[in-house]
Amino acid sequence: MNTSRVDVDGLIEEGREKFNDFSEKGMDYVASANSFLTDFIREEPLIAIASAFAVGYVAARILSHLSRR
Repeated sequence: MNTSRVDVDGLIEEGREKFNDFSEKGMDYVASANSFLTDFIREEPLIAIASAFAVGYVAARILSHLSRR
């Protein structure tokens, strides 16, 4: 009985370590994307504004189309 408890505790700890590694990788990816977007917006503000407008327009069209169904 005690052996199974140790096995379960080991598996839980292994899962926590994997989750922590995965979350750290995700945070690094988000930080990298944020840095890229910040640089892009500073270098090309008009393109960034036009892109935001285009994404909003497409999203509005999709939502409008879905609400008609």
